[in-house]
Amino acid sequence: MEISLVGGIHIKHYLFDLPGKNGWKRYLLSSLIILVSLIAGSLLYGILSVVTGLLNEDGIVFDNTSGEFVGMDPTLDLLFMNLTYVIWMLGIWLSIRFVHKRKLKTLITANDRINWKQIFGSFTIYFGLMMLLELVYLLIFPEHFAWNEFELGKFLFLFFVVLLLTPIQTTVEELIFRGFLLQWIGKIVINPIVLGVIMAIVFGSLHFFNPEMERSAIWVGLDYLLVGFMLTFLAVKMGSSELSIGAHAANNMFLFWFIGDPQSVGGSVPSLTTVVHNEPAISLVLDGLLFLVFYIIVVKRFKPNAI
Repeated sequence: MEISLVGGIHIKHYLFDLPGKNGWKRYLLSSLIILVSLIAGSLLYGILSVVTGLLNEDGIVFDNTSGEFVGMDPTLDLLFMNLTYVIWMLGIWLSIRFVHKRKLKTLITANDRINWKQIFGSFTIYFGLMMLLELVYLLIFPEHFAWNEFELGKFLFLFFVVLLLTPIQTTVEELIFRGFLLQWIGKIVINPIVLGVIMAIVFGSLHFFNPEMERSAIWVGLDYLLVGFMLTFLAVKMGSSELSIGAHAANNMFLFWFIGDPQSVGGSVPSLTTVVHNEPAISLVLDGLLFLVFYIIVVKRFKPNAI
């Protein structure tokens, strides 16, 4: 794959212009450190849930069948889950800083600074497109949604948990999938389509046990494959992952605030509406349309740095 030149000047690509030490042994050691941080984060979630259960008169119990804590306030559960990503972030930072001898930002860009304009621009565009698309969907299929009883206190708690912690959750996932793993795979694969397919499979497989998979393993699975492919393809084409970071955050934050889904990782959070009927095939088509329009807009507005 050739890196494009502008005025004869080489443009850096975050997958291939890597500083520091990036041999296979170091990637394996980093993988171990990140895995330990994932386990530590899971333990933190368990401890917080157990302590909350002991302090809660109604009681919170662990369901061995579902592998989840039952009786937890949904927003509090979301808070605890997102706190685990702080531990994961620490594991990623330790790996990149001390094993690979480079800065954390190199998982995002090869430039001197992270392009925050791209992150916030991507967030705004994707959030706006989601709002428009869901509004049209609501008008066409109003029976698929139910308006929740609005309680200001509960919604504000959800609002600030999502505002403060969901961007951490999505960014950590981007640092792992579109950063660490993609740069590792990029040592031997450079075609953006192939990279997109590989990361789509990895991204989709790690979401296979999400509760929404019970609706349709095929259609929901294809939806995750689509999301994984598009976010990866966009990052490789742009030469950095700021746009993917912004879009991922916008997607999750919009859903938590506006469209609760009991059959999802977020559970029955007190969002403005709740999904009462879901057609996975329709969701796949809508997500495909959303990403296509989003891609066309951002590529035109933020010129690709490479490929």
